[in-house]
Amino acid sequence: MLLSRTGRSVWFSVFSITRNEGFYNVREMWYTVKNNREEGFLLKKAVFYFCPDPALDLVATNVLDILKSTLPLKESGLVVDGLPAYTYTDERGDRFDFVSMAYYFSHRYETYLPVVNEHFADCDVAGYINWHGGANAPDKVLTVHSIGDVMTGRFAPAHPGYLRALARALEEGRVEKGLADFTVHTEATHWSGAIHGSDPALIEDYPVPLFDIEVGSAPETLQNRTAAEVLAGALLRVFEPRPEPKVILCLGGIHFDDNYSKALLQEELPISIGHFLPTIWLVNGDYSGERGMALLRHAMETIPGKVDAIVFNDNMKKPVKDCVRAFAAETGLPLLKHRRLHTPLEIEW
Repeated sequence: MLLSRTGRSVWFSVFSITRNEGFYNVREMWYTVKNNREEGFLLKKAVFYFCPDPALDLVATNVLDILKSTLPLKESGLVVDGLPAYTYTDERGDRFDFVSMAYYFSHRYETYLPVVNEHFADCDVAGYINWHGGANAPDKVLTVHSIGDVMTGRFAPAHPGYLRALARALEEGRVEKGLADFTVHTEATHWSGAIHGSDPALIEDYPVPLFDIEVGSAPETLQNRTAAEVLAGALLRVFEPRPEPKVILCLGGIHFDDNYSKALLQEELPISIGHFLPTIWLVNGDYSGERGMALLRHAMETIPGKVDAIVFNDNMKKPVKDCVRAFAAETGLPLLKHRRLHTPLEIEW
């Protein structure tokens, strides 16, 4: 640990060393401590990425416009694609950066990773503000999900605490704003860059827990200003103190799986999700045998802290199901069928 003092702030540099396939990765994380150390208050940093071009992303455009019109944002000095980045510090002292890009971050990792790693590798959490769509996509949804390419077994760092904070903030904002016809969901862990030609290995080159945060899915819904207001408000609540959740790794199920979304949002017992690997990608990605075990181990490694249980939907092919059971046995964690999440207080954690 290195320590230096600048003005009224104290800066700590903490080095985290991890070993992966014989290579050591060293991450340097910087923390600012408020001058009044007696509070034991570490400032936190969040960064959110936007493509504020209405021809490409109405959701990102509207959310950023709302933030600019409701907060005393200041230009940070960073300019990407000719677009200025903005910063805001809240009353707790937590810092939020809002970074615009001319194209989708997730589709241009090759272009944008050098920039975000230079300026935002020290953040506690990152989010990409986006529109949700697809041929069979449900409409009137507010979603947040972790990032990864399940087929190749590449995963961004997860953070269950921040995932639940964002999901709960979306739900509370939805109720407060009267969006009775909207639903808050999490989705299966995925990364849209994979279907647009980007290398999934790049996912793991950004060391910050990263989430997609979206509104979807019909064209008229993407223009919904109130939904954009809910999303904008949720971003500023990612660091809001909340009870520590039980953490689950979800294996199996459909892309929008009510069992997992409802478990994430319910308040009987706080639960959050590290990653969610749906059945179709477990099967098509050949999560069986030693290959499957290695991929599941790696997914688990990208979830910080303690994982309390593995939850699975057993409607999957036998080789995959056998792999899931073997992995749970290896970890020593409880293996729960997804229906157990309906009564969280009855689970023996």
